[in-house]
Amino acid sequence: MKQLIKDRILRIGNAIIFPIIILLLWQILGSLGILYETILPAPIKVVRAFWEMVQEGTLAVDVWVSLKRVLVGSFIGILAALALGFVSGLVPFVERLLQPIVDVVRQISLYAWIPLIVLWLGIGELSKDVIIARGVFIPVYINCVSGIKNIQKEYVELGKVLELNKTTFLRKIVFPSAAPVIFTGLRLAVGDAWTAVVAAEALGGLTGLGYALLNAKEFLKSDRLIAVMFVIAILASASDFLLKQIEKHAFKWKEN
Repeated sequence: MKQLIKDRILRIGNAIIFPIIILLLWQILGSLGILYETILPAPIKVVRAFWEMVQEGTLAVDVWVSLKRVLVGSFIGILAALALGFVSGLVPFVERLLQPIVDVVRQISLYAWIPLIVLWLGIGELSKDVIIARGVFIPVYINCVSGIKNIQKEYVELGKVLELNKTTFLRKIVFPSAAPVIFTGLRLAVGDAWTAVVAAEALGGLTGLGYALLNAKEFLKSDRLIAVMFVIAILASASDFLLKQIEKHAFKWKEN
């Protein structure tokens, strides 16, 4: 027990100490004028820029707008991925039909899809939602199909022996077996969603964290740019942490 506590303290210490050392070095180099302020301002100036945005109220608006877009786009993408993923995983013919299309879509960068999506849908909210949905679709779909196809044969045989009907077979065997793998896809999709929303918001509009980044770049406000980058990192990390906690509590049976 003592060793476990000691190891946990060491892990926490390493996770905190190293970033602090980096920040101190960054601040010292900035204070000495070694770092060019316009390119890489000192941490203190980044904190001041962050506080200025908080006081102005623009940061809260940008966070809220981006969060709504992430939720809407992710919902669309995840719903489509789960629907097609379950059908593909359960029906080999559908998988053979969809897999080449998914492979082609997956190999083309999200940024390469943006001009085409804008051409089809304009630069309104719908195009932003579609860009985010495209970002989250691939990891969820692939993990969904993989989770269903890799169900242990013993479970499938057990279902046949018990003569379970299709509904019970899906509810008692397929869903529980595939759920952990699908959840991994959801966690990957969260990071992709925050990447996609930044790309989508750079297209146009006057709000959102992507717009805030673009605006800071245009006016050479690198302190604000870095502050917004940290905000995005915190939001993405918080989203992943939330999913981790849900996964931890939802799949306790797996540990047992």
